[in-house]
Amino acid sequence: MLPAAAAAHGPVDPAASSYLARISQAPAGVHGQVVDGDQRMWLRVAPARTVVVLDYQGGAYLRFSASGVQVNESSAMYYLNQVPALIPPAGTGPHAAAHWQRLGSGHSYEWHDGRLSDLAATALAPGATYAGRWRIPLQLDGAAAAIVGGLYYRPSPSIVWFWPVLVALACVLAAMRLRRAELDERVARGLAAVALAAFALAAVGQQLHGRPIVSVGQEITLAVVLVFFVWGARRLVLRRHGWFTFFLIAALSIWEGASQITVLLDSYVLQALPAFLARVAVVACLSSGLALLPLVFAMAERPIRRRGGHAAAGGGTAEEGEPMDEGQKEAWQPTV
Repeated sequence: MLPAAAAAHGPVDPAASSYLARISQAPAGVHGQVVDGDQRMWLRVAPARTVVVLDYQGGAYLRFSASGVQVNESSAMYYLNQVPALIPPAGTGPHAAAHWQRLGSGHSYEWHDGRLSDLAATALAPGATYAGRWRIPLQLDGAAAAIVGGLYYRPSPSIVWFWPVLVALACVLAAMRLRRAELDERVARGLAAVALAAFALAAVGQQLHGRPIVSVGQEITLAVVLVFFVWGARRLVLRRHGWFTFFLIAALSIWEGASQITVLLDSYVLQALPAFLARVAVVACLSSGLALLPLVFAMAERPIRRRGGHAAAGGGTAEEGEPMDEGQKEAWQPTV
């Protein structure tokens, strides 16, 4: 019988997890690493060794040899690991003749393995952190072997991590009640600086986290993030900013924080940063980005109110930045 978790691939590139699978024992010449908490296994085998990974039913699934890595298309696990998962057809299983398909000439490969996360469905005693022992059977140069490890659980972080978001919003709304455009701009500039720094830090932690190595795609994404960071920081320093610059910074900061929200919900942080620093970055992204939005909307409204107020006074239309007398300034103050 196949394990219930075999048909599920779990989250892709999660930022955090409540469960963490760790390897405690691996044969000589075989180097393994658990990827994405408890979802995938990455294996690298010395070219001189021949290793066959057995599937859930004890049949051959993967073969590592001097010529590269192959997958057995007669294994039910081959179909369960497709995206989306497929129902294994008749004629597959441990007694079916192996049909090897070459995956590549390298000596490492990563696959989803439900044996790592099966124990997550087991009820734990209050306060327990060890879910149990998992085992992935192998054939090493024809002899029986295995990769062995344990699955660990840790409860969710404190809800206090979400408080700064509410505090930042409340403070900004209170400041806006003073209806001072200069104060709004100063607050917006400070929030934008925090949002930019947090956005870059959170992206660095995510993109430099190897699964098990840092891919070219991750490097390109990080380069784009750093270019945006330099662009935004330059505009803030030179004060060449407006409501749209603040809007871009807020939107990207919120997006980065939302994409890594599990860092605040799950205990094991899967980042290239320490857990505390990763959580601070995500909280700063969300709090500064969300608090910046009301200021952005108020600043974007001002040119419209100015043009409307100037037209009502019989002066035609006024462009943003056109000098105003004191009466016009008083009439064009936005109501928040």
